[in-house]
Amino acid sequence: MNPFVFVIALALAPNVAGDLDSDRDGLSDFHELYKHLTDPKKADSDGDGTPDGDWLERREFAYTVRAVVQVLKPVTLEHLTDDHQDARLLDESDTHAELEVILYPFGTAHEQIADDDGWRKPARELKPWLDPGPTSDWTPELRKRITADLAQDGIDLAKLSDREAALQVSKWLMGLAQFHDGFTSFLTAFDEHGKPFVPDELRGSVEANMGRGVALEELWQREVSAAGMYEHRTRGSCTSSAIYLSGCLRAAGIPTRTLLCIPLVDANDERERKLVQLGLSHPRVRSIAAAAAAAGIGAWTSHTFNEVWVGGRWRRLNYTRLGQPILDRETLGLMIHIATFRDWADARMPLTVGMRQKLNRYDDLFGGPNPYSTIALRDQVGVHCVNLPAEKGRASLQVDELRWTDDKHLPGDIVESCAQKGRFGLIAVFGNPGGSEELIAFLGSADPTVTLEAEGRAAIATRLDVGCWWLKDDRAYVYLPIGPSEHEALAPGVKYKARANNANAGFTLKLELDVTRPQRRPKG
Repeated sequence: MNPFVFVIALALAPNVAGDLDSDRDGLSDFHELYKHLTDPKKADSDGDGTPDGDWLERREFAYTVRAVVQVLKPVTLEHLTDDHQDARLLDESDTHAELEVILYPFGTAHEQIADDDGWRKPARELKPWLDPGPTSDWTPELRKRITADLAQDGIDLAKLSDREAALQVSKWLMGLAQFHDGFTSFLTAFDEHGKPFVPDELRGSVEANMGRGVALEELWQREVSAAGMYEHRTRGSCTSSAIYLSGCLRAAGIPTRTLLCIPLVDANDERERKLVQLGLSHPRVRSIAAAAAAAGIGAWTSHTFNEVWVGGRWRRLNYTRLGQPILDRETLGLMIHIATFRDWADARMPLTVGMRQKLNRYDDLFGGPNPYSTIALRDQVGVHCVNLPAEKGRASLQVDELRWTDDKHLPGDIVESCAQKGRFGLIAVFGNPGGSEELIAFLGSADPTVTLEAEGRAAIATRLDVGCWWLKDDRAYVYLPIGPSEHEALAPGVKYKARANNANAGFTLKLELDVTRPQRRPKG
């Protein structure tokens, strides 16, 4: 099969939730209740003549985020409209897809997890998600062994609901396996018989990662074979861990599949980081997405984890967290689902992402390590929105000091971090910022713009970087970057007055301080 086919033909049934659509508007009752917040008994909840299932109409009762994303294939469109997002194809080439994705950050579908005591007799449609595969390679012998090992540790599958089984078994499996730092999951291909191999172009990268004289066959057993990982009590990256859970949870009788998600923007693109600030109006969503983007600078960032069939629906399982939300400070910030696989071998990653990443083939649409790009981003508060959470926090904060990023009076780890990451500018020091939640809420709501002015000099504008801050000993330190061109205009020895712009009504950044750059920033 052509590895670049847009919709990967896994010969599987679609989502078999059997969701009821009482009003026949194209939206399931479940999604109307917990994602779209429309009336599942009315095809036109607001009576305006347009059914709720219309692409625009479905957003009118909720807070949503719209992103137009270009992404390197594989992309599995048939799985991308789920409990957390809607997605449609705008355009595609042989290698890339352009998607319009509508995210529902405050949806509560992930909280609605019911128990099913009849899970041991799965529907026929679930068989593909229970069968072994090249990486989810459980056997009847392994099933017997896992069942016995669980029982020895006090976990009796026969007495558990599917929700309890998913929670207890995933926690038990993750506690059993030690982390192994190799990385072959994006570099290993599989032949028509399901046997692993490394394409010739990637062998050098694999051998470099091995590092400790471990044979490749043994490395595969420790990273891309669920049965091998269970045997060796080890697992690797998030992708390796998802493979491990997929095979072992299926061995325990729990239908499982693998998800690939990306963050809202490519953190390595300054323009995309600005989209977060300009396109997201909700303080909490903006601050979480901005923090994730700041943490991802310089990195290749995506996340692979699982879904399990629990309570008659596919539920996200992130390691041991059943009901993973899409808005999460610890998991990509605000994540976009781009692919679902029966088995990781079906992704055929070495032919696409693996080749691109390990051979540095960046002369394409993206131009950097991440094989995705967000080209449009904007949130929307629906005209009938009923789920916009109120933000609690301070209406004002006082900046007590401004110090340069190389100032010896700053905590040493802040100076070191700025030096390592090439950050230059000012650090705003808040003497009484409250806790981290209060600080984040304020930074996400207040106007972050600060202007440096001096008589006879061009004004220099900067902005508080809401994704780069430190909280230490009841003081907050927030980065105010100054770019290369602004730095060239910054005259050493000249006193500048730093003032907050305060364009956002209701939130006041109290800042009016003098600052002088003693000398130009050393080159290099």
